[in-house]
Amino acid sequence: MRITVVEMVAMVGSTVWAGAVPANEPQVVVCMASPGDIPMENLAAAKAVSSGIFAGIGVNIQWRRPSHCSTQGISITFSNHTPAGLMPGAMAYALPYEGTHIVVFYDRVKDKPGRWPILLGHVIAHEITHLLQGVARHSESGVMKATWTGADYQQMTLKPLQFTDEDAMLIHDSLRVRESSFAAVALAGRAPVAP
Repeated sequence: MRITVVEMVAMVGSTVWAGAVPANEPQVVVCMASPGDIPMENLAAAKAVSSGIFAGIGVNIQWRRPSHCSTQGISITFSNHTPAGLMPGAMAYALPYEGTHIVVFYDRVKDKPGRWPILLGHVIAHEITHLLQGVARHSESGVMKATWTGADYQQMTLKPLQFTDEDAMLIHDSLRVRESSFAAVALAGRAPVAP
């Protein structure tokens, strides 16, 4: 049975909570420019996969264009001509201690067999998690596994990989700290109120 990209977006999108975002649900702003050679429906499918993975732990991803990105936003760029010697085997990298930038090696992702929009969604979710957790760590299973196996790739096409309980806890803990630090910076930037 062949599944089109549009059907895939509908399936993945149906797993994402629909409607208004609850006030207490953590939100993460992710800013991503569309590389010219990625069809929009494939990029939409990748975003739906990433959003669905995070929705599974109660985190809402807010996708924005770079021109509408806040200072707290995570920035994703794409490399279409990745040198062979640059991080061989990696499909992307994040700077977890810097906290805001991800580079996806798009040329490597699309060369993987299978439905690469699904894979791209998993790669993006993996790298966003590195930034949110603020550490370079991996898990024994799921989205944050260091190296996905053939079985993992096959599983992705059936149902998105999930976060381990430890990953979910670390994400939520770091989001609370991240939100507090952004609030402190915002307060420090305000002018004092005259009596």
